[in-house]
Amino acid sequence: DPGVPGTGLNLPAGPYELELAIQDKMFDTNGQILFPDGTGRNAPTVNTPNGPRDGAGFAGPPPNPAVHPFWIPEFFGDVMVLNGKSWPYLDVEPRRYRFRILNGANSRTYTLSLSNGASLLVIGREGGLLPAPVAVTEITLVPAERADVIVDFGGLSPGTHLYLINEGPDEPFGGGEPPGDFDVADPATTGQVMRFVVGAASGADPSLPPDQLDLPAAPDLGGVARTRKLSLNEEAFETDGFEGPVAALLGTVDASGNPVPALWMDDVSEDPAVGDTEVWEIHNFTADAHPSHVHLVQFEVVDRQALVTDEEGMATAPATVVGPSMDPEPWETGPKDTVIAYPGQVTRVKARFDVAGRFVWHCHILEHEDKEMMRPYEVRPTTTG
Repeated sequence: DPGVPGTGLNLPAGPYELELAIQDKMFDTNGQILFPDGTGRNAPTVNTPNGPRDGAGFAGPPPNPAVHPFWIPEFFGDVMVLNGKSWPYLDVEPRRYRFRILNGANSRTYTLSLSNGASLLVIGREGGLLPAPVAVTEITLVPAERADVIVDFGGLSPGTHLYLINEGPDEPFGGGEPPGDFDVADPATTGQVMRFVVGAASGADPSLPPDQLDLPAAPDLGGVARTRKLSLNEEAFETDGFEGPVAALLGTVDASGNPVPALWMDDVSEDPAVGDTEVWEIHNFTADAHPSHVHLVQFEVVDRQALVTDEEGMATAPATVVGPSMDPEPWETGPKDTVIAYPGQVTRVKARFDVAGRFVWHCHILEHEDKEMMRPYEVRPTTTG
């Protein structure tokens, strides 16, 4: 455990290391979890940290009886829940804390920051520590992404209140920045996550200052055996009274650059051998960003590159890359198992497959993975003789 003294890291540990699982939910007037039926009838009010208020709620799109009467493309709740509690608070001391943050939402992307503008020191991601700490004032997490973050409350006076806030959208995330590309979450509800209340110090802080941390180098994944071209796809449907997406699909990209969507039941198309290192090029042909999650492995984010798009910003077929490649964000340099695949881009990741068997890769938006955006892949055992 890197938080245990004697490992050379001396990170905040014990009561100063906490897991923060963030979700958005919807509740009825009895406090039971509510899932919208798409009609708006079951969301007559909006919950807030100060109690319910009148409003339409986050009812979702119209119902789609041609597919399923209760299926909606994405779910967005009106109550922020952290570790199972709505809009909680945490008593903290004026010292460094280590937070293991998880985006556990169905569909929502969070852009998290502190209300006083203080830095979030990112030291790790899903699979381990970064090669060096990265100080940011905000961090964006799509569903299933995790961040290992140090927050320093030192120097704050007892009685100080500050907040973890969310400035991601109350709608599907497509990248970009507010206010030009999207409106931020409602500051009265989904823009609030939790409150920190600073108290008195119980003793000295023995954890190392950020500039003294000596984090491990990124693992060497070896030479690349092959590169695979994969695709993120969406199926739309139009009938009387309904127009919209009915399924999101994974697939491949053929030699001409055209997407080839595939169902869960179709034959396996990704089949590395044990010990192979591969680069997967994930081409996003949809309008939304998708948290692409690969089981079994921890991968390296290699880069991203723009694709030729139409007037709505969606990649056109055949896929054509344009412009220079873009380096991963500094906080993406550690081992990861989930990556943001932005619309109109190809996202490249590099992974080494060390265990034989059948596994899955999928979009981690729950409503997408439940509507076909999941595919099996198989790691073939090596043979001798």
